[in-house]
Amino acid sequence: MDKPVSRDVYRSFRNSADFFSELDGEAVDAVATASSDIALVISPTGRVVDVSYRDKDYKPWGLDHWIGRPWSDTVTVESREKVEELLLESQTSPLTRTRQLNHGRQGGRDLPVGYRIVSFRGRENKLALGTDMRGLAEMQQRLVRAQIEMEKDYRKIRDVESRYRILFQLAYEPLLVVDSQSLKIVDANEGAARLLSRPVKKIVGASASIAFSRQDQALALETLSDISRRRREETFKIRAATLDEAMSVRVTPFREFGKTNLLVCFLAGDRAGAGLSVVSSLLTIARNLPDAMVVTDDDGKILDVNSAFLDLVRVVSPDRLEGKPLDNWLGGSAVDLQVLMANLREHGTVRRFSSIMRDDLGGSETVEVSATRIQGERGSVFGFSIRETMRNDAMAPTLPTGSPTTAAQFTDLVGRVPLKDLVRDTADIIEKLCIEAALKLTDNNRASAADMLGLSRQSLYIKLRRYGITEPDVDHGED
Repeated sequence: MDKPVSRDVYRSFRNSADFFSELDGEAVDAVATASSDIALVISPTGRVVDVSYRDKDYKPWGLDHWIGRPWSDTVTVESREKVEELLLESQTSPLTRTRQLNHGRQGGRDLPVGYRIVSFRGRENKLALGTDMRGLAEMQQRLVRAQIEMEKDYRKIRDVESRYRILFQLAYEPLLVVDSQSLKIVDANEGAARLLSRPVKKIVGASASIAFSRQDQALALETLSDISRRRREETFKIRAATLDEAMSVRVTPFREFGKTNLLVCFLAGDRAGAGLSVVSSLLTIARNLPDAMVVTDDDGKILDVNSAFLDLVRVVSPDRLEGKPLDNWLGGSAVDLQVLMANLREHGTVRRFSSIMRDDLGGSETVEVSATRIQGERGSVFGFSIRETMRNDAMAPTLPTGSPTTAAQFTDLVGRVPLKDLVRDTADIIEKLCIEAALKLTDNNRASAADMLGLSRQSLYIKLRRYGITEPDVDHGED
């Protein structure tokens, strides 16, 4: 890299003769070494007479072997012409400008050095002072790489913008992009221009209210603000500015440049309107059902809830629930939701699953959950219907009192009965069966039965009264 500098010194030492006349060769060597990374003594014919360097890291470039060789032989091919120019310039100037020369290294990177030649009056040899420019070269390379990456990113952005403009303008449906804060129109396509009978230039920058009839403008702006606050896609019916009949309008919030904008799509046509009307009716019914409704993703995180769910968990706004795990409120522990979702993944639906619902105020309610799984484009979505059980339904389930015939009588209660109660009641059933079996084997001889069971007679009598075993010849549990 060439770096032109002024050849004239703005101010030099006024008494240089008095001070420097006493300096010997060692002092000059110290000055040259201190002021440069590499210093070369160059003969009138351009050969390297001597070398000085202050860092052992330069040894791989073989500086010690430069002595006696032409200076141009120590540099790469593209730098040889610069060597000749420097030597030629040094014949007419005591101090040359800085020129970058690259010293080659076999199997390694080049060593870039910026040299200036100093000529001494009355001396044939000249001094080449070199500065290591590897740091500057590395910075230049990083800058070039950064510029290349910026060019690639800029090209990608331009391509994306072009595709956006093409799709946006070629879309048949009227489309508006609305700023969610100011509710002003940021962009509009030709379909919107046809619908509103205005050119795009006059639509952009205006309030979104111009797209709707005067009677519905206040309602439209309020609805757009509400959708922006909830940040979820919604569809509603309203009259456009140039039409007398209501049409369906789908509003989709999206993020752009760190803020939320709204994509407003006017859906024309009876067929589209009828389909959306059915969907809107279903959504309206779900939101107004008295049973709590909640939708989660595959990880059990809440995506949407209705008003009944908010009342059940004592939360004012759905914003406080979105993205939170459902097991923060559903289940006596996290196991309940895991069991529920495992069954949903395996069977697709679950009915009348008994659990507990906790609210943010520390209360709890016994509930019954029905759920289903829906496979969408972005993965599975789970919908839950949660109903509070009546007082008589809220009784904790108990184990069968008779002799169990299968393990299903116990496993069906997992998740509905605490484990300690399940183990305790199961132990009571086994103990009763053992006592009945001992009485049968001993022909109802209670003393022999107590001895067989390892119990005292008094303990056996207590257990008989506890389990209600009073009939000596009752046949318990035989097929």
